[in-house]
Amino acid sequence: MLKFFQVLVSLVAIGFVTSSIAKPIQIIAAENFYGSVAEQIGGHYVQVTSILNQPDQDPHLFNLTPRVAKVLERGNLIIYNGLGYDAWIQNLLSVGSNTTRTLICVADLIHKKEGDNPHIWYDPDTMPILAKVLSNFLIKTDAKHRKEYQANYQRFIAQQQNLRQLIERIKAQHKGISVIATEPVFGYMARALDFRMKGTPFQYSMMNSVDPSPKQVQDFEHDLQQHQVKLVFYNLQVSSPLVLHLLQQARLFGIPILGVTETQPMRTTYYQWMQGQLKQVEQALDERH
Repeated sequence: MLKFFQVLVSLVAIGFVTSSIAKPIQIIAAENFYGSVAEQIGGHYVQVTSILNQPDQDPHLFNLTPRVAKVLERGNLIIYNGLGYDAWIQNLLSVGSNTTRTLICVADLIHKKEGDNPHIWYDPDTMPILAKVLSNFLIKTDAKHRKEYQANYQRFIAQQQNLRQLIERIKAQHKGISVIATEPVFGYMARALDFRMKGTPFQYSMMNSVDPSPKQVQDFEHDLQQHQVKLVFYNLQVSSPLVLHLLQQARLFGIPILGVTETQPMRTTYYQWMQGQLKQVEQALDERH
């Protein structure tokens, strides 16, 4: 009888401990670079699911599935880009039954409007703002772990400051150079580097799946042939015969080509991803001097 009582007490104690362990805060990110930031700020106290998470995935061709709808339903916090980039998630959120979740539209945080370049995660000002909002949300939701969230936020900001230093170093050496791109993926970062971006109408046509006009193509080719640009950026996740032709032209005229991605590579952090691409830019430009 005594042994039975001891076992019963032990089971009750185990049950109490288990029930006292808070479930992780469920965060659903439309894109994996936002999910990566959420993981860094939330640490062990969040469970993050990123819907667009493959580096070889074309976000513009994403198809909804019932599984995605179910994933969204369990989220305490939903993060999405906005600006029409992930309109599919906005459509799902409008019909979902979970009314207690919190929504973060990153474009709204940085005061962007429809028609702006949607690739806002390449703007070095974007993620520090998102990180602060995430930190505030987590502290409000789970005040018990305030210190951990604050420490994680400070570590993240330190990394962003390192990125800023790298940007300033490249800018000091190559400020004002002309570059061109097949899509406006790298546009915000190019501006932060103080590069002069050419061929913007061509880029927006390609992004919107509209055939560029003959003049847009002609202007692009002219900039390559006349060495009016120092670097060509292209989207590694999207290709077409026209893009391949232009890249071939760039190689023919000895202009460096740099592939960039819309989604974050696997097993990297946002900082590592951006740092890697900036170092590629620096190396490509330094080799030309």
